[in-house]
Amino acid sequence: MENNYLNDVIASYSFDYKYAGWTEINEDILQDENTPPEVLDKLYEDNKSNPRIMRGLSAHPKASEALLKKLSTDINDAVRWGVADNKSTSPDVLEILSIDTVPIIRYRVAKNARTPVRILNKLANDENAMVREGAASNECTTPETLLKLSDDPDDAVRLAVAQNKNASADILAKLASDPKDDVRTAVAEHPNVDGSILMTLSRDRDIEVREKVARSHNTPTAALRDLLDDPETSVREGVGWNMITPLEYLETLAGDKKQTIRTGVAKNPSASDAILERLSTDGDAYVRKAVAKNEKSSEDLLIRLAKDEDWRVCESVAGNPHAPDKVLEFLSSNSDTYLRKAVASNKAAPTQVLLTLADDKDWMVRENVAKNPSAPLEALLKLVDDSDWRVAKLAIRNPNMTIEALKKLSNHTNYRLRYKVRIALLLAA
Repeated sequence: MENNYLNDVIASYSFDYKYAGWTEINEDILQDENTPPEVLDKLYEDNKSNPRIMRGLSAHPKASEALLKKLSTDINDAVRWGVADNKSTSPDVLEILSIDTVPIIRYRVAKNARTPVRILNKLANDENAMVREGAASNECTTPETLLKLSDDPDDAVRLAVAQNKNASADILAKLASDPKDDVRTAVAEHPNVDGSILMTLSRDRDIEVREKVARSHNTPTAALRDLLDDPETSVREGVGWNMITPLEYLETLAGDKKQTIRTGVAKNPSASDAILERLSTDGDAYVRKAVAKNEKSSEDLLIRLAKDEDWRVCESVAGNPHAPDKVLEFLSSNSDTYLRKAVASNKAAPTQVLLTLADDKDWMVRENVAKNPSAPLEALLKLVDDSDWRVAKLAIRNPNMTIEALKKLSNHTNYRLRYKVRIALLLAA
């Protein structure tokens, strides 16, 4: 059965896309991550002299190792760049590209997760700082190499080490005293950083460093207490936003004169019902909007905020997955497009509401229904024939589109829609 669907996809390409324009080939084939390797191979054979198509093929996640090997010798730097960056490229090809004369290509090899460790070690010693930066950012780079790169004279390389997910607590402790502010900032927001380091960084001269400390889930309570009195608004806002901030600190910040700080508290999932109730009547719409968006807000709060005088507050209620059905029904008939759009994207929206919005006059609303994983099949079948192609192709890819429905659409008169349907059938096989 799968072979039959694959043959249908290949036939669609051969009859409808072989001589299609760039827009159709780019949007429907090159930009679709589900295009099968067999179609990409045919596209290559039909367009070897087209640099745009070669570049698109080199970056496609489903390109075969054999195709990528062919493209790795292309004279166009952009094509080889795509191959070097592609996570489907074989280690053997990456090794060849690791000695490319163009630094940006060696840089992309250094960043590729499939690059062998011995090649990464070699690139970590490259004469070009950008290439070393690539190796420093690769999560497959060994701890020993990361430690060496933490002493690199180039600021960008040390920054990449500090941002590497696998940087150890010891490496981060070393970089916490780096002279560059952005390196210390990266240390402050790293998930592996030790609380004692954050305690030190909470007194850093740089505002952004202190802000990241304020937002870190590893920050000791004592540091959060000190930052509660920080003179910079963004730092106190970070404390208010941090879900590990003690409730008593949130209560203090909820009364701060700065709107952004109260907004940070209103966004916090750890804020108490009392705090959210207090902030729901705040004089600033941005604060009320944050309460409306907070998934911990009670139904009673959301019902009241759905009638707020500011449309942005109502929009946040419309997008809240815990909004009551009656609230979503109420907002779905609002004259404001953005409110209806928010309801259409809400996974908790009632079936009847989504059915009604599938006929909305604005394509952005219909598009959100087509993307909604809760959209009923009846709505999707309406949207498949939507006047806007962007809506139609999203409806085809919706997880609620059944195989039976797709089969009925597999010979649709619109060749672009027909191709997308056949791709969907292949994926479902």
